[in-house]
Amino acid sequence: MRKPLFFSALVLCSLVNVAQSKAPITVAFYNCENFFDTKDDPKKKDDEYLPEGPTKWDETRYNNKIQKVAQVLDSTVAGPALPNLVGLVEIENNDVLQDLLSKSQFSTKSYGSLATDSPDERSIDCGLLYDKSVFSLLDFKELNATNSALGDYKTRNILFATLKATNGDVFYVFVNHWPSRREGEKESEPRRIYAAEQVRNKINELQKKDPKAKVIVMGDFNDHPDNNSILNTLKANDTPKEKGDLYNAFYTLDKEKQGTHYYNKEWRVLDQIIVSQGLLGAKKGYSFDPKNAHILRKDFVLFKNAKTGEERPNRTYGAENKYYNGYSDHLAIYVELTP
Repeated sequence: MRKPLFFSALVLCSLVNVAQSKAPITVAFYNCENFFDTKDDPKKKDDEYLPEGPTKWDETRYNNKIQKVAQVLDSTVAGPALPNLVGLVEIENNDVLQDLLSKSQFSTKSYGSLATDSPDERSIDCGLLYDKSVFSLLDFKELNATNSALGDYKTRNILFATLKATNGDVFYVFVNHWPSRREGEKESEPRRIYAAEQVRNKINELQKKDPKAKVIVMGDFNDHPDNNSILNTLKANDTPKEKGDLYNAFYTLDKEKQGTHYYNKEWRVLDQIIVSQGLLGAKKGYSFDPKNAHILRKDFVLFKNAKTGEERPNRTYGAENKYYNGYSDHLAIYVELTP
């Protein structure tokens, strides 16, 4: 007897879900370096990145940027696959994410996008892409990271999303871009500690309900793994001892003199993906193995000084708005979660 079409479709859907739940998940993070569109937003200070602005940010340069961001993210996964979860910072808005999804190889799959709407003075925000064949969105919030008691400044909100994977795992994801060191490391440190407190407080809430909660904290923290904001406030390190402590594999990479950012002739890690102990060697569902944490350091994202051999990120713009048609002043990072 011939089976009804709906029965066959149901079986096929079940097989696809089983296959997906057995496949690894790649989580990537990238500070894109000023990923603006070309449209004027009268509510934001985006004049620098317009066709008539000092950077001459036109459609050609914008489309080049889209392809370069996509190339970097594509390179975090072997073969024709793409990362399943992507945190992005220094994006102008969700329109930029939608253009990235529609004008690159990401258009071959179905992705959702989220973006914060922050009071940041430079009009940049945090974003998240998630593979809809792997994740469904349960909740999305923004955490305020600006403390007016610490002076006259406005910074990026923290993106906080709750996602459910096809295997039933629930992930709590934070995308961060903490206040810069522009006014000096020590002078600006209280602002980053305040941002860290907002994330830590939310994680405390999650872990109170479920000590094994699967948490991913990623971002450009503008601090290194051994700075107070991450090590002591966020409680993230590479040897977690207390139950609520987070695991930071990029602390180990920083100790090994690897880096995501180059400053004063030194490579250091500013960009990090940090996980809860609920993901570290989890016995059920997806788990994280520290050996599966990587910095994307490939020739195409690096500029090499022909005379000195010195390497640094191949960025989009240099001093005095000189256009290099590069990628970013940061390197991308990624981790793999295995079922």
